[in-house]
Amino acid sequence: MIKKLTPLPKLVKKLDDLFQMCIRYRDDFTCITCGRKFPRGERKECHAGHFISRGIYATRWDEENVNCQCAGCNLRQSIGDVEVIHKYEVALEWKYGKGTVNRLFEKKHAPFKLTRAYLEDNIELYTQALKKYVDN
Repeated sequence: MIKKLTPLPKLVKKLDDLFQMCIRYRDDFTCITCGRKFPRGERKECHAGHFISRGIYATRWDEENVNCQCAGCNLRQSIGDVEVIHKYEVALEWKYGKGTVNRLFEKKHAPFKLTRAYLEDNIELYTQALKKYVDN
């Protein structure tokens, strides 16, 4: 019997879900742009906000590109609010070091080939990471 392979879009969705939950736990459910902390029960308003759009696969799962962000800041950033974008840039440079924003923009334009192996490997990686976060 031949094993049916999971379609790539389903693997992308699964990786997105795992990765984004890990980001929220990593950042202790606290918005990188405004500092709002989300207690249990309010965490649905806490997003995994992409500095470079998640439509760019080269940075979609880059842990420096994605940080916990409240729904308000994430929405304002997505519509081009210069103040929020600037705050995110400053926070990235503080959190990860000088040059982070430039590195992300360079990576945005770097070649990236999405493969089944990449998705499966990262699904396993973030499944294990999420278990550690939830167990602690």
